[in-house]
Amino acid sequence: MTGLASATPEAVGMSSARLDRIRSWMERYVDRGRLPWAMTAVLRRGETVWWEQTGMADVDAGRPIAPDAICRIYSMSKPITAVAALQLYEQGLYQLDDPVGAYIPALARMDVRIAEDGDELVTEPAARPIAIRDLFRHTSGFTYGFAGGGRLERLYGERRVDFNCGDGPLADAVARLAGLPLDHHPGARWTYGVSTDVLGHLVEVLSGRSLDRYLAEHVFAPLGMTDTFFQLPPDRLDRFAPCYERTEDDRFALYDGVADSDHAGEVTCFSGGGGLLSTMRDYLRFCDMLRGKGARGGERILGRRTVEYMATNHMPGGGDLASMGQETFSETSYAGIGFGLGVSVALDPAASGTMQSPGEFAWGGMASTAFWVDPLEDMAVVFLTQLIPSGCYPIRRELRVLVNQALVD
Repeated sequence: MTGLASATPEAVGMSSARLDRIRSWMERYVDRGRLPWAMTAVLRRGETVWWEQTGMADVDAGRPIAPDAICRIYSMSKPITAVAALQLYEQGLYQLDDPVGAYIPALARMDVRIAEDGDELVTEPAARPIAIRDLFRHTSGFTYGFAGGGRLERLYGERRVDFNCGDGPLADAVARLAGLPLDHHPGARWTYGVSTDVLGHLVEVLSGRSLDRYLAEHVFAPLGMTDTFFQLPPDRLDRFAPCYERTEDDRFALYDGVADSDHAGEVTCFSGGGGLLSTMRDYLRFCDMLRGKGARGGERILGRRTVEYMATNHMPGGGDLASMGQETFSETSYAGIGFGLGVSVALDPAASGTMQSPGEFAWGGMASTAFWVDPLEDMAVVFLTQLIPSGCYPIRRELRVLVNQALVD
């Protein structure tokens, strides 16, 4: 089903009985009405050793979740966009410390919000230009409109610079973004925001192709990712899963449907930061490429050293995200966690309070999806569901324990 080789867990040093604990864990979340559905897959040494799902893709319609369900991966789009940008880096088209403004002139001279006086923003010139590295690692000073209640965050919504499906071409959205100040000086803090969307536009500028076409030709086609796109094809509507939102009573209600979803209509803004739809099969292929240091199935889309560099901590001074002003994110402590080129990087598992290997790299999405690649154990794991917001439950931390306790060799 994945296009990947499969094996018994025992053949690759894992326990079938221990992996089966994942099934009971997923069923508990679904049976208690906390998740509509859950799907987990585990790869080790290039072999698919566990993949199961439980629950209802469409609760109202009574449609069970299927292995080929298409869902919103939101910010799990970010590592894909980072890979595309790194392909262009490998071609010598830019350096990480190049100013973004050298390629996107509208971003050459930015101001920074230092205070707010009612609806007025008090600003000063940025201490230095935004570097391309800042886009990869979220130190640019860009934020998200939903990140807080200040005037700047509200302006993100008013100016349509959260890069939603209908926000128009990336060039236009970035031009509007350039008219707003940064949340902080470049490099001063780690702030989650639209940096990867700007990086997606940089891919367009450097490649001469729209981001959707570039990804289709240079990432999805070589990896056989046939169900990953920004706009849902009409013939796959029956495989598209609704998205739900947690309610105050610890249940969930419909957040985004199927036929009326923005993804089912015309998508004008190709958000490299959060706009992709995908399936378990496709994202496993992407993760297997990362596990394989840039290659899978005879196709190499990145060099080995590039993937290793991507999964290296690029925080200033080699610090963790807690030292950069981000103590927690979703349900996860960011003590002992760094950030590379589009992915988080585990530095000190004991400090993070999470069972993981040093060097493990990962990310997740707003609808509680997650993945990680563990080079030390030669393993990759993907978890899918559709519940907003991410961080409702300690899913990532629990699943890491469940997977790692099944390792016996």
